[in-house]
Amino acid sequence: MSDILVIEDEVVLARSIVSFLERRGFSSRFAVDAASAKAQFNEAAPRLAILDYKLNKDDGIDLLRWIGQKYAATQVVMMTGHGDVDVAVRAMKAGARDFLVKPTPLASIAAIANDLMLDEMQGGLDRTGVDRIIGRSSAANSLRATIRTLGKPATGRPGILIMGPEGSGKSLTALALHEMANTNRALSTLDCTLSDVEDLEAHYAEAKGGTLLLRHVSDLSEQAQASLLRMLQKDATPPALIATSIKHLLPGQGFLPDLLYQIQVGWIDMPPLTDRAADVLPLADYFARLKAREAGQSRPRFTAAARAKLLEHDWPGNIAELRNCIARAMLLQKDGRIDANDVRAIAATQTRDIPTLLELEKGAISKALARTGGNVSRSAELLGVTRDTLRYRMEKLELSRK
Repeated sequence: MSDILVIEDEVVLARSIVSFLERRGFSSRFAVDAASAKAQFNEAAPRLAILDYKLNKDDGIDLLRWIGQKYAATQVVMMTGHGDVDVAVRAMKAGARDFLVKPTPLASIAAIANDLMLDEMQGGLDRTGVDRIIGRSSAANSLRATIRTLGKPATGRPGILIMGPEGSGKSLTALALHEMANTNRALSTLDCTLSDVEDLEAHYAEAKGGTLLLRHVSDLSEQAQASLLRMLQKDATPPALIATSIKHLLPGQGFLPDLLYQIQVGWIDMPPLTDRAADVLPLADYFARLKAREAGQSRPRFTAAARAKLLEHDWPGNIAELRNCIARAMLLQKDGRIDANDVRAIAATQTRDIPTLLELEKGAISKALARTGGNVSRSAELLGVTRDTLRYRMEKLELSRK
């Protein structure tokens, strides 16, 4: 087998991808449509195919199914447009190993080639600094760039506030920032929800020459805020400050302005996992490999149905919920294989009094089909969509005419 076949109808882009991969040691070639791709498969099947969903008149999903039937040993990565998670889910169900969102940085394509073609069980798990941020999404790339900028070793490093929802990775980002600037220096972490002035003073002394991390800084009492401000003003070489919060901090509204101005010089907004769909599978694989190493097991494999189910969930609990889900899946999996039944997110099992948009859509389509006796054209008219759109949604939701 050869290394990589890039199937992309934009010739300039295809050549750029191939050239980039070649410079990184991968034997690569490209095809511009389904016919030329099939010819190249028949000549020499690649180990990895990077397949664009839209190939002019050809359907990437149809080609994906053909590859799965004829060349099951080839791994396929589907490239989709921004926001096309539905397409990614269809690709997973059709046998794709992963997906990338266009426009895709060339570095992300090379990274996924490394991930899928090299055995990572012996490495890639013990990460430090910016490498702690896992993912290939534009949000993950942007976050790594910000960490590199704000985490540069420097005297008098500014205070940094990390904002974001629960479970989005704020503490991990803080650790990455600290490691970028102070690899061998102290990191003292204070949970402001549970702390008093004495706790704060002890952690401040412990962080001398290093970093003081203030988790849930919006919960820091006014007395503790005043104490911290005094220490910072009197100290010629104060520790670097990193704070995390799920709430916006406003001067004079529960927070001392002078302290806020010292904490919030650098600012990082952590995106929710729902905005990082391209990172769900890399994160799931990483968490599963960590659990496997802890248990002395071999690298687990996710079935196509499991990967699709991971992408279909909204992850309201963000990365923390995903990690919990994978830990549960590792307990349920058999023979190193994680299937859809093993993927059980906590939020998905909770009782809700408001239906999801997906449930509303499924109910509306089912009702229209029942009213028209399964007539797709008439059902489409009732729903105010085209016949082709309705057929696509029925396929996605796995609905039949009856």
